[in-house]
Amino acid sequence: MMRVKLPQRLHLQPVSCYSTSSFSSLAEQICQKPTQSLTQHELNKINLLLPRLCLANNNNHLHTATNLTVAALLTNPPSNSISFSFLIHSLTSLPDLTLSKSLLNRLKHSPPTHPHLTPITTKLIASFLKKGRPMEALKVYNWMIRSGFPCKVEPVVFGVLVNGFCEKELLLEALKVLKDMTELGFAPNPKLRERVFRSLLREARIREAQQLNEGLRDCVEDGGGEGLKKVIVLLDQIIANWTE
Repeated sequence: MMRVKLPQRLHLQPVSCYSTSSFSSLAEQICQKPTQSLTQHELNKINLLLPRLCLANNNNHLHTATNLTVAALLTNPPSNSISFSFLIHSLTSLPDLTLSKSLLNRLKHSPPTHPHLTPITTKLIASFLKKGRPMEALKVYNWMIRSGFPCKVEPVVFGVLVNGFCEKELLLEALKVLKDMTELGFAPNPKLRERVFRSLLREARIREAQQLNEGLRDCVEDGGGEGLKKVIVLLDQIIANWTE
Protein backbone atom coordinates (compact mmCIF):
# COMPACT_ATOMS: atom_id res chain seq x y z
CA MET A 1 0.00 0.00 0.00
CA MET A 2 1.24 3.45 -0.89
CA ARG A 3 2.06 5.58 2.16
CA VAL A 4 2.44 9.32 2.43
CA LYS A 5 5.10 10.56 4.78
CA LEU A 6 4.15 12.82 7.63
CA PRO A 7 6.27 14.03 10.53
CA GLN A 8 7.00 11.27 13.01
CA ARG A 9 4.74 13.14 15.46
CA LEU A 10 2.67 16.21 14.78
CA HIS A 11 3.71 18.49 17.63
CA LEU A 12 0.94 21.06 17.23
CA GLN A 13 0.27 23.96 19.53
CA PRO A 14 -3.32 24.92 20.35
CA VAL A 15 -5.16 26.34 17.34
CA SER A 16 -5.12 29.86 18.72
CA CYS A 17 -1.31 29.84 18.74
CA TYR A 18 -1.04 29.56 14.96
CA SER A 19 -1.23 32.22 12.31
CA THR A 20 -2.76 31.23 8.99
CA SER A 21 0.69 31.15 7.37
CA SER A 22 1.91 28.79 10.10
CA PHE A 23 -0.96 26.43 9.36
CA SER A 24 -0.15 26.53 5.66
CA SER A 25 3.50 25.72 6.32
CA LEU A 26 2.60 22.86 8.63
CA ALA A 27 0.20 21.39 6.07
CA GLU A 28 2.96 21.38 3.47
CA GLN A 29 5.19 19.44 5.88
CA ILE A 30 2.44 16.90 6.44
CA CYS A 31 2.04 16.40 2.70
CA GLN A 32 5.76 15.86 2.10
CA LYS A 33 7.00 13.54 4.84
CA PRO A 34 6.17 9.83 5.02
CA THR A 35 4.95 7.90 8.03
CA GLN A 36 2.78 4.95 8.96
CA SER A 37 -0.96 5.29 9.46
CA LEU A 38 -2.11 8.30 11.44
CA THR A 39 -2.81 8.11 15.15
CA GLN A 40 -6.05 9.43 16.61
CA HIS A 41 -4.10 12.37 18.01
CA GLU A 42 -2.81 13.24 14.54
CA LEU A 43 -6.26 12.87 13.02
CA ASN A 44 -7.65 15.24 15.63
CA LYS A 45 -5.01 17.81 14.79
CA ILE A 46 -5.76 17.54 11.06
CA ASN A 47 -9.44 18.07 11.82
CA LEU A 48 -8.46 21.30 13.57
CA LEU A 49 -6.20 22.38 10.73
CA LEU A 50 -8.57 21.87 7.79
CA PRO A 51 -11.27 24.34 8.92
CA ARG A 52 -8.66 27.01 9.67
CA LEU A 53 -7.22 26.70 6.17
CA CYS A 54 -10.64 26.69 4.51
CA LEU A 55 -11.88 29.70 6.46
CA ALA A 56 -8.79 31.78 5.63
CA ASN A 57 -10.53 33.07 2.47
CA ASN A 58 -7.36 32.49 0.50
CA ASN A 59 -7.10 30.27 -2.57
CA ASN A 60 -3.55 29.24 -1.71
CA HIS A 61 -4.70 27.98 1.67
CA LEU A 62 -7.60 26.15 0.04
CA HIS A 63 -5.09 24.42 -2.25
CA THR A 64 -3.13 23.53 0.86
CA ALA A 65 -6.28 22.10 2.43
CA THR A 66 -6.87 19.85 -0.58
CA ASN A 67 -3.23 18.73 -0.51
CA LEU A 68 -3.55 17.91 3.17
CA THR A 69 -6.78 15.99 2.55
CA VAL A 70 -5.22 13.85 -0.18
CA ALA A 71 -2.11 13.19 1.92
CA ALA A 72 -4.18 12.17 4.93
CA LEU A 73 -6.47 9.90 2.89
CA LEU A 74 -3.48 8.14 1.34
CA THR A 75 -2.80 6.69 4.79
CA ASN A 76 -6.26 5.05 4.54
CA PRO A 77 -7.68 6.41 7.82
CA PRO A 78 -10.87 4.94 9.32
CA SER A 79 -14.14 5.99 7.75
CA ASN A 80 -15.48 9.32 9.08
CA SER A 81 -12.27 9.98 11.02
CA ILE A 82 -11.62 13.14 8.98
CA SER A 83 -14.26 15.84 8.65
CA PHE A 84 -14.65 17.24 5.13
CA SER A 85 -17.47 19.68 5.92
CA PHE A 86 -15.45 22.89 5.67
CA LEU A 87 -13.53 21.72 2.61
CA ILE A 88 -16.72 20.70 0.77
CA HIS A 89 -18.38 24.01 1.67
CA SER A 90 -15.37 25.97 0.43
CA LEU A 91 -15.03 24.03 -2.83
CA THR A 92 -18.72 24.38 -3.69
CA SER A 93 -18.56 28.11 -2.95
CA LEU A 94 -15.99 28.68 -5.70
CA PRO A 95 -17.25 30.03 -9.04
CA ASP A 96 -16.10 26.97 -11.00
CA LEU A 97 -15.27 23.29 -10.58
CA THR A 98 -11.53 23.54 -11.22
CA LEU A 99 -10.36 22.77 -7.69
CA SER A 100 -13.16 20.24 -7.07
CA LYS A 101 -12.22 18.33 -10.22
CA SER A 102 -8.53 18.52 -9.28
CA LEU A 103 -9.24 16.94 -5.90
CA LEU A 104 -11.45 14.22 -7.41
CA ASN A 105 -8.95 13.34 -10.12
CA ARG A 106 -6.13 13.04 -7.59
CA LEU A 107 -8.26 10.70 -5.49
CA LYS A 108 -9.27 8.75 -8.59
CA HIS A 109 -5.63 8.04 -9.46
CA SER A 110 -4.62 7.18 -5.87
CA PRO A 111 -6.00 3.69 -5.04
CA PRO A 112 -5.53 3.95 -1.25
CA THR A 113 -8.01 6.85 -1.22
CA HIS A 114 -10.76 5.03 -3.15
CA PRO A 115 -12.81 4.07 -0.06
CA HIS A 116 -13.30 7.81 0.52
CA LEU A 117 -13.96 8.81 -3.09
CA THR A 118 -17.69 8.10 -3.24
CA PRO A 119 -18.46 9.76 0.13
CA ILE A 120 -16.59 12.92 -0.90
CA THR A 121 -18.22 12.98 -4.33
CA THR A 122 -21.66 12.52 -2.79
CA LYS A 123 -21.02 15.38 -0.37
CA LEU A 124 -19.96 17.64 -3.24
CA ILE A 125 -23.15 16.81 -5.16
CA ALA A 126 -25.36 17.41 -2.12
CA SER A 127 -23.62 20.71 -1.34
CA PHE A 128 -24.00 22.02 -4.89
CA LEU A 129 -27.70 21.12 -4.83
CA LYS A 130 -28.18 22.78 -1.46
CA LYS A 131 -26.57 25.96 -2.79
CA GLY A 132 -28.89 26.06 -5.80
CA ARG A 133 -26.25 24.93 -8.31
CA PRO A 134 -27.81 21.78 -9.81
CA MET A 135 -25.85 21.94 -13.05
CA GLU A 136 -22.57 21.77 -11.12
CA ALA A 137 -23.95 18.77 -9.24
CA LEU A 138 -24.79 17.17 -12.58
CA LYS A 139 -21.25 17.79 -13.85
CA VAL A 140 -19.80 16.00 -10.82
CA TYR A 141 -22.21 13.09 -11.41
CA ASN A 142 -21.26 12.92 -15.09
CA TRP A 143 -17.61 12.76 -14.00
CA MET A 144 -18.49 9.81 -11.78
CA ILE A 145 -20.19 7.78 -14.50
CA ARG A 146 -17.42 8.24 -17.05
CA SER A 147 -15.32 5.27 -18.02
CA GLY A 148 -12.47 4.76 -15.59
CA PHE A 149 -14.24 5.76 -12.38
CA PRO A 150 -12.74 3.24 -9.93
CA CYS A 151 -15.74 2.85 -7.61
CA LYS A 152 -19.25 1.53 -7.95
CA VAL A 153 -21.80 4.34 -7.97
CA GLU A 154 -23.85 3.75 -4.84
CA PRO A 155 -27.67 4.10 -4.62
CA VAL A 156 -27.26 7.06 -2.25
CA VAL A 157 -25.69 9.10 -5.08
CA PHE A 158 -28.67 8.50 -7.36
CA GLY A 159 -31.06 9.23 -4.52
CA VAL A 160 -29.47 12.57 -3.68
CA LEU A 161 -29.54 13.65 -7.33
CA VAL A 162 -33.08 12.53 -8.14
CA ASN A 163 -34.44 14.13 -4.99
CA GLY A 164 -32.47 17.32 -5.58
CA PHE A 165 -33.47 17.67 -9.23
CA CYS A 166 -37.14 17.10 -8.37
CA GLU A 167 -36.88 19.77 -5.68
CA LYS A 168 -35.36 22.20 -8.20
CA GLU A 169 -38.09 21.30 -10.75
CA LEU A 170 -35.55 19.77 -13.13
CA LEU A 171 -37.63 16.66 -13.67
CA LEU A 172 -36.12 15.61 -16.99
CA GLU A 173 -32.68 15.47 -15.39
CA ALA A 174 -34.17 13.56 -12.45
CA LEU A 175 -35.71 10.97 -14.79
CA LYS A 176 -32.43 10.49 -16.65
CA VAL A 177 -30.59 9.82 -13.39
CA LEU A 178 -33.42 7.51 -12.28
CA LYS A 179 -32.96 5.57 -15.52
CA ASP A 180 -29.22 5.23 -14.82
CA MET A 181 -30.13 3.99 -11.36
CA THR A 182 -32.53 1.31 -12.59
CA GLU A 183 -30.13 0.20 -15.32
CA LEU A 184 -27.65 -0.67 -12.57
CA GLY A 185 -30.30 -2.75 -10.83
CA PHE A 186 -31.30 -0.30 -8.09
CA ALA A 187 -34.91 0.58 -7.38
CA PRO A 188 -35.77 3.81 -5.52
CA ASN A 189 -37.05 3.56 -1.99
CA PRO A 190 -40.72 4.47 -1.30
CA LYS A 191 -39.89 8.04 -0.28
CA LEU A 192 -37.94 8.73 -3.48
CA ARG A 193 -40.60 7.02 -5.58
CA GLU A 194 -43.22 9.31 -4.01
CA ARG A 195 -41.08 12.35 -4.80
CA VAL A 196 -40.89 11.41 -8.50
CA PHE A 197 -44.60 10.60 -8.61
CA ARG A 198 -45.60 13.99 -7.19
CA SER A 199 -43.16 15.81 -9.45
CA LEU A 200 -44.73 14.20 -12.52
CA LEU A 201 -48.20 15.14 -11.27
CA ARG A 202 -47.01 18.72 -10.83
CA GLU A 203 -46.04 18.71 -14.51
CA ALA A 204 -49.55 17.45 -15.36
CA ARG A 205 -48.14 14.14 -16.60
CA ILE A 206 -50.75 12.09 -14.79
CA ARG A 207 -50.69 8.95 -16.93
CA GLU A 208 -46.87 8.73 -16.86
CA ALA A 209 -46.90 9.34 -13.10
CA GLN A 210 -49.30 6.48 -12.49
CA GLN A 211 -47.54 4.07 -14.84
CA LEU A 212 -44.08 4.79 -13.45
CA ASN A 213 -45.23 4.65 -9.84
CA GLU A 214 -46.92 1.29 -10.39
CA GLY A 215 -43.93 -0.06 -12.30
CA LEU A 216 -41.47 0.96 -9.60
CA ARG A 217 -43.67 -0.48 -6.87
CA ASP A 218 -44.02 -3.76 -8.75
CA CYS A 219 -40.28 -4.10 -9.38
CA VAL A 220 -39.57 -3.63 -5.67
CA GLU A 221 -42.14 -6.28 -4.79
CA ASP A 222 -40.75 -8.82 -7.27
CA GLY A 223 -37.13 -8.05 -6.41
CA GLY A 224 -36.19 -6.35 -9.68
CA GLY A 225 -35.49 -8.50 -12.72
CA GLU A 226 -38.21 -8.19 -15.35
CA GLY A 227 -39.89 -5.44 -13.38
CA LEU A 228 -36.85 -3.20 -13.66
CA LYS A 229 -36.56 -3.89 -17.37
CA LYS A 230 -40.14 -2.70 -17.86
CA VAL A 231 -39.40 0.43 -15.83
CA ILE A 232 -36.35 1.18 -17.99
CA VAL A 233 -38.46 0.91 -21.15
CA LEU A 234 -41.10 3.18 -19.61
CA LEU A 235 -38.50 5.75 -18.58
CA ASP A 236 -37.07 5.72 -22.12
CA GLN A 237 -40.54 6.50 -23.46
CA ILE A 238 -41.20 9.30 -20.97
CA ILE A 239 -37.80 10.91 -21.63
CA ALA A 240 -38.24 10.64 -25.42
CA ASN A 241 -41.72 12.19 -25.25
CA TRP A 242 -40.40 14.93 -23.01
CA THR A 243 -37.73 16.00 -25.44
CA GLU A 244 -39.89 15.93 -28.61
